[in-house]
Amino acid sequence: MKVNCLYFIIAFFSVSFSAYTQSMQLKFCGKTSSVVPAKDNNGVDQRHKGGIRMDLLRIGKLSQSRTAPFYSLGIDPLSFANGTWVDGCTNNTNQTYCSGCTTCKSVMSTSNNVIGVVEGLMEANVRLRTNNNDLYIESTGSQDLVCLVTNSIDVSSYAGKLIEVNSIYEGTALDGFTTVNVNFNYRYNNGNWTNILNQNSNFLRLIDTAILIPVKVPSAVANLDGIVDFEISPNPATDHLNLELNSQKAFNGTMSIRDIIGKQISEQDVFIQQGQNKLNLNTQQLDGGLYLFQLSDRDGRISTRKFAKN
Repeated sequence: MKVNCLYFIIAFFSVSFSAYTQSMQLKFCGKTSSVVPAKDNNGVDQRHKGGIRMDLLRIGKLSQSRTAPFYSLGIDPLSFANGTWVDGCTNNTNQTYCSGCTTCKSVMSTSNNVIGVVEGLMEANVRLRTNNNDLYIESTGSQDLVCLVTNSIDVSSYAGKLIEVNSIYEGTALDGFTTVNVNFNYRYNNGNWTNILNQNSNFLRLIDTAILIPVKVPSAVANLDGIVDFEISPNPATDHLNLELNSQKAFNGTMSIRDIIGKQISEQDVFIQQGQNKLNLNTQQLDGGLYLFQLSDRDGRISTRKFAKN
């Protein structure tokens, strides 16, 4: 009886997984002049003099982002914890992340959950911090865009509907330092980023704006099986998983491993070439049990295979 019950769960999940959760992410970016030196003549940090403050981000159905948002960042329960997440980047040479900075952390909430990560070229005196439930991007350098990228947001309940983003933000420009640019981007289902707002020059006032997402929330995640044909082995896996795949076209995609209830365990970007592909995933970190291997493209199409780990 236990075996039959387990089989039913797996079979049900294999059917429902093709309609896997619709998701979106937001990217809030800013650039300012570089504040040099970081401290004034009195030894007080002055990087806020060329900075951008974001009060909040909210998402709602069309015309409802302010009054009835289904996602709010900078408001309970996703309030910003006080902290400095990026700093000390003088020697950072990474063009995308803060790996070479003295301080390089994911942005956290007051409930000690990760809210998002920081992307962009982070060098010199740049700093990203949160204080009193506001996000500050400071002293990026006028050519360097620094962004907060939110975690994936579940929008499955709004499939086929238009939604909008409400943001409140302002710039600071003191003692000759400047605010250069703010922009917003979105993407569905780990697809390509699309810009929805780009504001240049000093905006030295509080701005409360609602931005329409011009594309409706996808109604379903299509299946990749019409484009790719692949097998995974060995199954059960031990310390690795081999993928032999034939694709009708080349595309940029993502390989991920999830547990049997869909929680993501690992993720890896991959380029699939037209024709035959042979890939390998490390599975040493997995506990024994059942898992799902998922291959997706930038349009959100997904194919899934089940496997076991000894």
